[in-house]
Amino acid sequence: MKVAQISKAGADFEIVEREIPKPGAGEVLIKVQACGVCHSDVLTKEGAWPGIQYSPCPRTRSRGHHR
Repeated sequence: MKVAQISKAGADFEIVEREIPKPGAGEVLIKVQACGVCHSDVLTKEGAWPGIQYSPCPRTRSRGHHR
């Protein structure tokens, strides 16, 4: 699957390939159709969240369908 990620503070968003994860118990797999970038994503991109683990993917404003 393709994901937009942030590899380090101050870096641009980049599109990379990742394996499709298998959902665990009580989880569902969502095929994301669209994802917006919110203020917390911008703060993450700029390195304003101390201690964050990179490479996060923006996902708080995702829309799609369960598979």
